[in-house]
Amino acid sequence: MRINQYISQCAVASRRKAEALILEGKVSVNGIVVKELSTQIKETDIMEIEGKKISPAKQHTTIAFHKPPGVICTATDPQGRRTIYDCLPSGFSNLKYIGRLDLQSRGLVLLSDNGELVYRLTHPKYQIERSYLVWTSRSLSRRAMESLLNGIDIGDGEIGKVKDIFLDDGFVELVLTEGKNREIRKMLHALHYHIEDLKRVSFANITLGDLAVGDYREIAGDELKELMLNVNLLHSTPL
Repeated sequence: MRINQYISQCAVASRRKAEALILEGKVSVNGIVVKELSTQIKETDIMEIEGKKISPAKQHTTIAFHKPPGVICTATDPQGRRTIYDCLPSGFSNLKYIGRLDLQSRGLVLLSDNGELVYRLTHPKYQIERSYLVWTSRSLSRRAMESLLNGIDIGDGEIGKVKDIFLDDGFVELVLTEGKNREIRKMLHALHYHIEDLKRVSFANITLGDLAVGDYREIAGDELKELMLNVNLLHSTPL
């Protein structure tokens, strides 16, 4: 396994951050500082970051959480606002959130200590679908929907784009394959639509279902297997 992937699986840093730590000479393998990003790690190797031994978790934990509005996706907030970790048991403080929701948005947030799973669910190259229900002050026009599907300039050189749109009574469901910061809000703002409510209802194959606001459930069994298959971390067995 490549060294940056190994560090990611230890849930101490993302792959990008892991590469920075390696290049800065903060990573050692079997007592020797390693700066080569191509270094391969074996199960028997002993790895340390700044003198602290790390190893992959023996058994990972992944949960689905129903984030209420007014709660922020961060570990600590300088403004003292309530965070998702304030809503969860203290034993989950080591889990990393997967794709944040902004302060006023609500719905499904996944958290895990499996670094590679976090990476694959959030990196744009994997094109993982996530669905949102959006209530706007007025119905989306056909032209607005075409713009969302074709792509909209949302500033800072980024283009926001929707993969699918499903109209329902009073709201619209938008399916995206990336998680740019406040992407839906920026796209609809550019089209002069005001969002009254925004709720994420699915991420990969995981759905919010009837999970109560502020509650969580562990993802395990067949649901976890399907999630791992979705990001190519588990190979299906031929019949």
